[in-house]
Amino acid sequence: MKIISYKYLGNSRYKIKFEEEEHILYEDIILKYSILGKENIDKKDLEKCLKENLYFECYYKGINYINKRLRTKLELKKYLNKEYDSKLVNNVLDSLEKDGYLNEDVYTSSYIHDQINLKMVGPLKIKKDLEDLGISNDIINKHIESYTKEDQNLKIKKIIEKEVKLNKNKSSIMLKNKILKSLIEKGFYNEDILEILECYSFDDKDIYKKEYEKLYNKLSKKYSGKQLEYKIKEKMYQKGFRA
Repeated sequence: MKIISYKYLGNSRYKIKFEEEEHILYEDIILKYSILGKENIDKKDLEKCLKENLYFECYYKGINYINKRLRTKLELKKYLNKEYDSKLVNNVLDSLEKDGYLNEDVYTSSYIHDQINLKMVGPLKIKKDLEDLGISNDIINKHIESYTKEDQNLKIKKIIEKEVKLNKNKSSIMLKNKILKSLIEKGFYNEDILEILECYSFDDKDIYKKEYEKLYNKLSKKYSGKQLEYKIKEKMYQKGFRA
């Protein structure tokens, strides 16, 4: 096959135009088969080049994906499997790992560091998220130790204080339950949450009074006497108030 022209596209790629077709080949293939400067190439040799070129296309696409931000092996595998054969992807992943582009120790350490500094989440959520990203428990457990109990307790206290400010109309029982549920969902240890919650005093006397008056004004239009008192107590109980 006669080669008409060569054009360097950047990022280690060349566009090579033949009489009836054109292809983009990576520099690795160009150098391996000494294609630059040739006027002709055998069709079978070209087919061989194109097959090997697919590997480098997948390899460099993987690098570009990693360069946007750190990725796990599982993330990269899912991304590359959209376009390439699983056997080819597995070979590329092995090469990227060998060449230092994929390092799940580095990824895990960086991920945990970011979560500690940027998010209000506990160690259990971090572990679960990393497991979902394909990180092994051995690697997770090795790095999660950087999330100290002091750091966790500080976040728990901040979350409690924020919830107290945002929920000034809730009974102490309702507020404690809401805080407990929120902290569990955020991935903190149950025993740590309860230990810190016990140190907080939730005074809902003023809230009780306001809620009682609000219900009295509403229900007194329909009920009176003991029935009114019963209905108010029933509603107050549902809101978590205990007289």
